[in-house]
Amino acid sequence: MTITIKPELERKIADKVKSGRYASADEVVADALDVLDRVEAAERLREADISAKAKEGRAQAERGEGIPADMAVARLWDRIDRWRRERRETV
Repeated sequence: MTITIKPELERKIADKVKSGRYASADEVVADALDVLDRVEAAERLREADISAKAKEGRAQAERGEGIPADMAVARLWDRIDRWRRERRETV
């Protein structure tokens, strides 16, 4: 297969080969595609997890197990504040 790529991308690939980490442009592209496959798989898992949580949330709401919106917002702000404090402590 022959592909056409932009000069900037060609330079990046050449730099990777010159670094000695890769023996050829094919190896650079293969590694990049492997990384892309892993990223896409992680995104699918994350989407499935979010979908499952949303489904469970709807089921809880239908069973009357929800919480008032003002309480949910307060909980979210508590989490945000806690995250900000933790972030400041580590910076």
